[in-house]
Amino acid sequence: MSLRRAEITEIIRQRVFSGLHLGILRHRGRLPSVRELSRELGANPRVILAAYHSLEREGLVELKTRSGIFVASPEASMGDPTPRRTDWMVDVLIEGLQHGLIPRALSQQVAQCLDAVDLQAAVLECNADQLYSVPEELERDFGIRTIGVEIEALRGRKEVPAELREVDLLVTTGFHQSEVREMAQRLGTPLIGVTMCTDLFTEVGRLLPLEPVYFIVSDPRFAAKLHRLFASTTGAANLRTLVFESDDLSQVPDDAPTYLTRLTRRRLKESSLLSRVLPEDRVFSAESARQILSFLIRANSSAPASRR
Repeated sequence: MSLRRAEITEIIRQRVFSGLHLGILRHRGRLPSVRELSRELGANPRVILAAYHSLEREGLVELKTRSGIFVASPEASMGDPTPRRTDWMVDVLIEGLQHGLIPRALSQQVAQCLDAVDLQAAVLECNADQLYSVPEELERDFGIRTIGVEIEALRGRKEVPAELREVDLLVTTGFHQSEVREMAQRLGTPLIGVTMCTDLFTEVGRLLPLEPVYFIVSDPRFAAKLHRLFASTTGAANLRTLVFESDDLSQVPDDAPTYLTRLTRRRLKESSLLSRVLPEDRVFSAESARQILSFLIRANSSAPASRR
């Protein structure tokens, strides 16, 4: 069965984003032709072309007559977000009206749902890279104060540390969710197991059978975790992990797909990789963001007056 246009559009969109984050695509760089993608995805060329036109309207790609299809320039990619933002806000307000929310009062209601109380989360993980990226995103995007806790330090302890007894939320990844769930149940504290970089990892899985893919990390434990993550993937032997300040980063070919963790990017002072490999805006999956927002709204809506 052929893929629908919306699915094709999303596949191309995520490949462009992932390619930029892995350094294998550049702004103004050439993208696969309609014919090439039609063969690869088993889709009608008209559907591929329609998807490209949709992405061109978003400012992500540029179609040039007789030249081909290219990643848009940074200026075009940034574009003027006002029209898209306006359309999105109108849709939100219309849906709010259908639920009895008056548009002029919506901003106050949103603030009450998100900012009524000061919330704190504990991130429990096994490596420095994720103990940096997860708290950073929780604080920046959701306004949740966080503490990072090495999960290894908790193993074998009979008593739960005092700082964990005071938090409103426990956060970890799928690797440790079962282990942390037992603690969450003992404390009566909500737990969210986040998924991260899902689109990028999907693209890495597509590339591994074709060529080496490099991950540059700060903690060797995260390197080991990545090898476990991709162990069952075809081409897993092509996964290359390098640890900052331990391995020679100059061995990374200039054109190789490469990913820098956020912590590594912060610690790198001078490297051509910083300009070649673009940073991701966010690492949480859309589903994880939804779970966090659901927690925020419930926690703010049900908080006692003493916490407001």
